[in-house]
Amino acid sequence: MTRGPWRQRPAVSAALIGIGLSGAVTAGAVSAEPAADPNQFSDRTAEFVPLGHPDALAARDAGKHLVLSPHGTGRSIVCRGDTRTAPYDCAQEDGLGWAPLHRTDTPMGDVWIYFP
Repeated sequence: MTRGPWRQRPAVSAALIGIGLSGAVTAGAVSAEPAADPNQFSDRTAEFVPLGHPDALAARDAGKHLVLSPHGTGRSIVCRGDTRTAPYDCAQEDGLGWAPLHRTDTPMGDVWIYFP
């Protein structure tokens, strides 16, 4: 199994995401507003529900995405793309940098899986 560039160089990955946010980072926090440019990362944590949460079964109907991560939604999740339809690139802060989240289709809807 190979590790992606997110894990090989956590400091560089964090810097690249910071650059990708291009101004959305203020005092260490990511803007809660979606980026105007869908190619820029923005904080989308509020749009996710942990897979084991009681609201998980109704997540799709509520317009939310499921996440399977040891951090749940307790750590920031950033995405680029239109998350209301189909985000195409998401990552979660994990203390060592940013780990990619991988989207998987399930009968419950899309599940984004933390897989560093």
